[in-house]
Amino acid sequence: MRPKLSLPAVADKQRSPRSGAPLRVYVTRLPAPRPPRIAVLGAGGFIGSHLVPRLARIPGATVDAVDITFDKLAPGLPRVNRIQASLTDPGLLDQITARADIVISLTALCNPALYNTRPLEVIDASYTDLVPLVKLCAERQRWLIHLSTCEVYGRRALTVDGRPSRRMDEDRTALFLGPIHRERWTYAAAKQLLERVIWAYGQHHGLRFTVVRPFNVIGPRMDFIPGVDGEGIPRVLAAFMHALLAGEDLVLVGGGRQRRSFLYVDEFVDALLRIVERPERCQGQILNLGNDRNNVSIRALARALVGAFRAQRPDCALPRLRSQSAAQFYGPGYDDSAVRIPAMTKARRLLDWRPRLTLAEMLPPIVADYLLRYESRVAGEPRAHAATPGAP
Repeated sequence: MRPKLSLPAVADKQRSPRSGAPLRVYVTRLPAPRPPRIAVLGAGGFIGSHLVPRLARIPGATVDAVDITFDKLAPGLPRVNRIQASLTDPGLLDQITARADIVISLTALCNPALYNTRPLEVIDASYTDLVPLVKLCAERQRWLIHLSTCEVYGRRALTVDGRPSRRMDEDRTALFLGPIHRERWTYAAAKQLLERVIWAYGQHHGLRFTVVRPFNVIGPRMDFIPGVDGEGIPRVLAAFMHALLAGEDLVLVGGGRQRRSFLYVDEFVDALLRIVERPERCQGQILNLGNDRNNVSIRALARALVGAFRAQRPDCALPRLRSQSAAQFYGPGYDDSAVRIPAMTKARRLLDWRPRLTLAEMLPPIVADYLLRYESRVAGEPRAHAATPGAP
């Protein structure tokens, strides 16, 4: 049970409307709400590096930023405590949930190149390692804001009775994944199962939660460049930027016909802050966060990115786009969804939020960021042709 608050009674001198004699009226004044303590798990990653500085601007708020590395997070942020650790470190989750009011979980291995090559690690990072966090948040009545993924919708949008639908709706779309041997769906299955655990703890054990399903968030500091600050294959935008910086072909897996709805990271963070500000509206909800008006193909993304790159480096050679099959690139077990368009009615209603930026407006600052951080370290180096995933 929560302790009862003893509220101070404050005397407020007024005068009687009849006699004019002073009256002593007691007015109960509620104490000012305590500034929140917010824990951000995965604070040093792409989204975390944009979110933490904004959370730190909340008046009086303290942020516990948790990650294994903070290369992307700006230094010297006020009221931000950096905790360099892994979620699996003994006692860490107990320590975090003991003092946080809100826990925002951003952690996962969200890279399609890993889903059918390191599936057990993907399952652990997206499900196994996070179940203890859900239990602790339920026991201690912490508000858990969990970032899931639009991939839980699966191969295509279907209504609950199996009919095709255009948009993916939080409360009405069935979750349609591929067969077990298609390991591409490892990530989506793990994320979906954790959503079901969170929902069950909310329904039956009083967990305060909000589940967020991001749709293809892009922006500066997204992912890595192979051979510079990471190994393997990054998601599609970083892979395209690697090819442009190295003067190589942009490879379109499956011809780049897949369509995605891209959302700029600043607008995504705006929505997350509105969630934090609206617990009475957002607790117990699953929310899509995306931009349904930026529904473009991966081929169109490649062409737009080439245009944005050449606007800042007009002397670069015109790169070539070439196709490669998913089987050739990923090997067995890969699968994909053709189209992902979010239904946005719920987010607009609960958050009073609507993203505005077009893809053409998003790309110039992203290109500028990659040029600043990587151009001198990549350009001119002999490399194999850069390959790209079919979609993020």
